[in-house]
Amino acid sequence: MPAIMDKILRSKSLPELLKLMPAYFKVRGFAACFYFSAAPGSRGNAPRALMEPVHHGLSREVVEAYLSANFQRLDIVPRTAMALGIPVRWTEAWASVDATPEERGFLQLMRDLEIGDGFTLPCYGPNGRDGYVGIGRMTEHALTDTDALREMNLAAQAAHLRICEFKAGDQADDRPLSGREREVLDWVARGKSNSVIADILGISVGTVDTYLRRIYDKLDVTDRTSAAVRGIGMGLIAA
Repeated sequence: MPAIMDKILRSKSLPELLKLMPAYFKVRGFAACFYFSAAPGSRGNAPRALMEPVHHGLSREVVEAYLSANFQRLDIVPRTAMALGIPVRWTEAWASVDATPEERGFLQLMRDLEIGDGFTLPCYGPNGRDGYVGIGRMTEHALTDTDALREMNLAAQAAHLRICEFKAGDQADDRPLSGREREVLDWVARGKSNSVIADILGISVGTVDTYLRRIYDKLDVTDRTSAAVRGIGMGLIAA
């Protein structure tokens, strides 16, 4: 396993992880990188920013121009990368489409800002929390062969999933489970069905369903197994 994967998995905080990734890409010849992710449940080909877009090695002028130019609709590269599921080179993506006048205007703006060429690495996460990493300002020694790009994409994917874990933890801290929700989750983790849980707790099956929906929402999951695993991992219930 590449060393970067171990470092990502062992990262203890979001700031630590966000400091790690630019250094990783820089060693591979990319002096700039940026990251966008979508809000949970918002499936789409071009993820919108979940938080202040994370960027490194780009001027504030470039970042502000990109964000203000309706990039979600006009930048065809993220849509292409998300649809293909592989790293996509910016110049090649633009050369492969018949861009609209608005899209060509956006491309010209980026050229005027001398953003240069680079790659977009697609990332996929739980419950529609997809995202992508852009890497640019390539040096003459930048690694652009298939194997290197595949490794960088895997590293970006791993980092994205780790970020999703950190954000889920933050969300759980902001929206803690009630005592009754913990009880329901505990019985779910023990493999009990909704009807059995209803009998144990002396409530209706419909009420158990309601509690489960709240639990899924708070833990940012969509199924019983994921809820149980996350609940145990976060110390909400016993293993």
